Amino acid sequence: MLKLVWLIPVLPLLGFLFNFLLGRKLRLSERAVTTVACGVILVSMLLTLGAFYEYHWTFNPANEDKPYLTSNDGFPGAFTWLPGGAAHNTQGQQTGAVSNFNIEWSYQIDQLSLVMMFIVTFVGFWIHVFATGYMRGDKGYYRFFAYLNLFMFMMLLLVMGSNFMIMFIGWEGVGLCSYLLIGYYFNKQEAADASKKAFVVNRIGDFGMVLAIAGVFATFGTLQFHDVANLSAAYPQEHLWQFGLMSWLALGLFIGATGKSAQIPLYIWLPDAMAGPTPVSALIHAATMVTAGVFMVTRTNFIFQRSVTMMMIVALVGCLTAFIAATIGITQTDIKKVLAYSTVSQLGYMFMGAGVGAFVGAIFHVFTHAFFKALLFLGSGSVIHGMHHEQEMPRMGGLKKYLPTTYKTMLMGWLAICGIFPFAGFFSKDEILWKTFSTRIFGGGWILWVVGFITAGMTAFYMTRLMGLTFWGKERFRKSQGEGHDSHGDHHGPVEPHESPRSMTVPLIVLAVGSVVVGWLGFPGGAKFNAFERWLEPVIVDVNRTPATRFHAAEAAPEASSVSVPAETGAGESTAAHGETAHEGISGIELLLMVLSVAIAAGGMYLGWVFYVKRPDLPKVWAAKLRPLYTLSFNKWYWDYLLDVKGVEAGKALDNALWDVDSQFVDGGVNGSAWVTRFWSAVTGWWDKWVIDLAVNATGWITRAGSFVLRTVQTGFWQNYVLMFAVGLFVILIYYVYPAISTTIKGFTGK
Repeated sequence: MLKLVWLIPVLPLLGFLFNFLLGRKLRLSERAVTTVACGVILVSMLLTLGAFYEYHWTFNPANEDKPYLTSNDGFPGAFTWLPGGAAHNTQGQQTGAVSNFNIEWSYQIDQLSLVMMFIVTFVGFWIHVFATGYMRGDKGYYRFFAYLNLFMFMMLLLVMGSNFMIMFIGWEGVGLCSYLLIGYYFNKQEAADASKKAFVVNRIGDFGMVLAIAGVFATFGTLQFHDVANLSAAYPQEHLWQFGLMSWLALGLFIGATGKSAQIPLYIWLPDAMAGPTPVSALIHAATMVTAGVFMVTRTNFIFQRSVTMMMIVALVGCLTAFIAATIGITQTDIKKVLAYSTVSQLGYMFMGAGVGAFVGAIFHVFTHAFFKALLFLGSGSVIHGMHHEQEMPRMGGLKKYLPTTYKTMLMGWLAICGIFPFAGFFSKDEILWKTFSTRIFGGGWILWVVGFITAGMTAFYMTRLMGLTFWGKERFRKSQGEGHDSHGDHHGPVEPHESPRSMTVPLIVLAVGSVVVGWLGFPGGAKFNAFERWLEPVIVDVNRTPATRFHAAEAAPEASSVSVPAETGAGESTAAHGETAHEGISGIELLLMVLSVAIAAGGMYLGWVFYVKRPDLPKVWAAKLRPLYTLSFNKWYWDYLLDVKGVEAGKALDNALWDVDSQFVDGGVNGSAWVTRFWSAVTGWWDKWVIDLAVNATGWITRAGSFVLRTVQTGFWQNYVLMFAVGLFVILIYYVYPAISTTIKGFTGK
């Protein structure tokens, strides 16, 4: 299967080309479009599972009795695909050497990329299936699935690329697909504005990433991940408050991550992106694309770990984003907006984990979050579908008896995101909180833990609020019949809620099961018990060892969990470097923090049930008592106002000022020089006409007159020439003789 990994991204590309180019021209039926769009993703998923299995049993050094491939630089545990299916690694060039910009199109198949490939193809396939029911009857059915397939191709490029350039192509590609799918409904101004906002905000972050990639190439002479990882070992560790070369590279990469993964201050595009179809929200804006920033930071952990300052910045930004987004989610009324701010908050958790060195924990939360958040988004889509495209939760209530399957599956997603044992969210969120509390990278991790701990309680509260307003309590939709509008803006009459078709409920069931079982892969207690941690250890670089030392240690003791076998990115995870505990098993403090985490989640759930089910009058009472805080939350901390309004106004003012400079000084200088040029051209034209040309014309006239005289006397007859000779002689004689004759005459006359 590893020889066929090139087909995994190619198949969705072929699906896109078929449906996009032929869907409208051939007027393909929905069944034909569905078969192609879902079929290519199904095959990609099966190939991914096959590659996962073969990699584990063929290339995993932990299996001592199995052969595994060794790359050119001597590091086992990774497989790089080049055109032709060969396993290959290129040697990194010497640091500082002048290099040719030569990028190979290759895929890096290792533990990290396989996890992301599984998330993209497995979750993506079931979202495709869900979309077949949700988008049924839509006029642009073929176009929607073509865009989804194109996104799958770009996302797979992003996670499979063996170098920064291939990753960046996918990075920009998913941004394009997000733009196309957010603005899918051409007749919705809200969707058009949201798509432009997402595109522009992401370009801000991508600018930082472009600079970082250029800096990586200028520094290392290569963009291959494994080469950069090995060469970066030659650079010294930049301690707290030091900001050297590696810190600048990490900063540029993290700016790109803040845009793609919706971190402060560039998170404002994600809630607005809910204007697109709900399957888009589930696939792109919950499970895959928005986690690309977390993936990129983990993939380049060898750069981030060189800068303690940047690690702290990543953790702080993630912690702050998680808290602020959670406070905003408490007061939102649109069911998809609540889930959007929840996604932003959960992404903050992931970055907080990466910032404290728990890169494995961050990816594990990406893994579990893909299941339960995709489930919640698709569940909200099922609710919207059953309510005839009503999205406001205050107009719902009591829907659990009308949408039983949707309710039961969303119930499991709710328990997972709240962090209740034994659901998936409990394991991944608890691991991040524990690693934050016990981090040794920088001091004060317990402060971040407190904020994350409070955020966990708020998450449980607003998610219980979502469940209460949607499924529990009194039925309120009958009071607002006819007020809903579908995604195309068409007005509805009275409606009756109904369950979604099987094409929509089966994916909910599959993802609900995943929201329970996948968490057990990350059972706490160190690599001995945590299969997910044990699997991902080889892709986390140990900054305390040189590449050669790492390899020999791994070769000597490949079975030891404390010494990781390096993959192409370099090395194993160091317990001291990443804030991991050196012991195996669960410590007393970790167990206590687990109990506290479940307790605050249960407290938030109970409080949400009291406020929105048992005593639905309390929200208004407390909103009045806490009016400033409520206003701050309802207005989204004024981030949108500050950035969308004031930021845009400031940008316009700056543009106007630059326009004045351009028009008055730059254009003024150009226009002034043009006026001077025209003036001197007029002067020189006059001089040329009345002086130069006049002199030339006068000379010509004289020449013509003289030539006329000369032509007149040149008759060709000798008699005339003799006559002229005689006349000339006579004139000469007169000229010389006349003075003497005149004197003689005066003598005779006496005058």
